Amino acid sequence: MIERLAVDANAVIDYIRLDREYSPELDSAKTVFVPLTVIGELFYGASCSDRPDHHRTIIEKVIKRWPPLVPDLETSRVYGEIRASAARKAVSITASKTNDLWIAALCIQHELPLLTNDGGFDRIAGLTVIHW
Repeated sequence: MIERLAVDANAVIDYIRLDREYSPELDSAKTVFVPLTVIGELFYGASCSDRPDHHRTIIEKVIKRWPPLVPDLETSRVYGEIRASAARKAVSITASKTNDLWIAALCIQHELPLLTNDGGFDRIAGLTVIHW
């Protein structure tokens, strides 16, 4: 059993959608954190949907159950290191990948594994990734 972990948007979406399987770690972890960037991605998706109010209500319930993980100055330092490392490897950083780097920085800073199905996180040094 994992004591603490953070989730990416795809893990949250799979958890709240009744027609999808989700990772058993979400039921067994003592504490699940939702990085602030993930919350923003979820609200963006809700705003683009055909039922934004419905989806926003569900997101609010998730936030009440799983606490937000909020960046600070240390997160910014870790983010800068990760992004510089990617630049040295000539990795193209799109807007969505910039969000992923912020998520990774929070996880690295707080020594939290990240539950995701996004293989792009596997290339970030120092980040523990859990796939299901």
